[in-house]
Amino acid sequence: MQFFNRATLLVLLILVTSGCTTNSEQQKQQAATNDTAMVQDFSDPRDPFETVNRELWDFNWNILDKYLLRPLAVGYSEYLPQPAQTGVRNFVTNLEEPGYALNSLLQGKVKKSGTAAGRFVINSTIGILGIFDVAKYIGLEQHKEDFGQTMAVAGVGNGPYAMIPVYGPTTARDFSGDFVDGMIFPLYLLTWPESILKLGVKAIYTRADLLQQERMINSSTDSYIFVKEVYYQSQNFKIHDGNPPLKKEEEFDEAFLDEID
Repeated sequence: MQFFNRATLLVLLILVTSGCTTNSEQQKQQAATNDTAMVQDFSDPRDPFETVNRELWDFNWNILDKYLLRPLAVGYSEYLPQPAQTGVRNFVTNLEEPGYALNSLLQGKVKKSGTAAGRFVINSTIGILGIFDVAKYIGLEQHKEDFGQTMAVAGVGNGPYAMIPVYGPTTARDFSGDFVDGMIFPLYLLTWPESILKLGVKAIYTRADLLQQERMINSSTDSYIFVKEVYYQSQNFKIHDGNPPLKKEEEFDEAFLDEID
């Protein structure tokens, strides 16, 4: 994928124009100073490693996704019966319910904490290890709360944005939050192969959810920036329990935000 950096192109244009209009060394130095300030104006303070992140996004989207993840997601979506898909998703998310319960409690959401704990007990037993979401049918709806959200509620900043190979977009806060969530029962009981298998399965069904929305990425002017902004919007959406204080012009398609949750 070819990325277009508008700021860089603008700087190059100014340099060329400056060279054509004058040979004065002093004027060239002044132009270089102005160009540096212009680049800083266009930079994203949330993304100090943008150059590297763009290369990693290119690898994730044009190589890893194109040749591995998307084909697996298409096969999963088309050939695995819907009841089986639901069972797989239920089993994986049931393993995360104790984490939802603990994080809800840390955020002061006592009722949601009790609901998550009840869901885990009911679905792990009556629901046969979580394959069947029995708790949903008795009124216990799922509420996802992770440690990244908990830190956000506590006032911890995001830290730098990062595009990680295979893992995808994240921030320092969310990445460390995911690590902490992995230390909560029963996830810490999983062996490395089991943990990798869980992450792989989750990645496949999450990617399958995005098959209908991927045209938005492909048709965007700059797919890297689009994905980054959607990530931050989705993060904000979850932190504020689906009611974020967003400006109208900054809002993305709500269906897209729901799918990447």
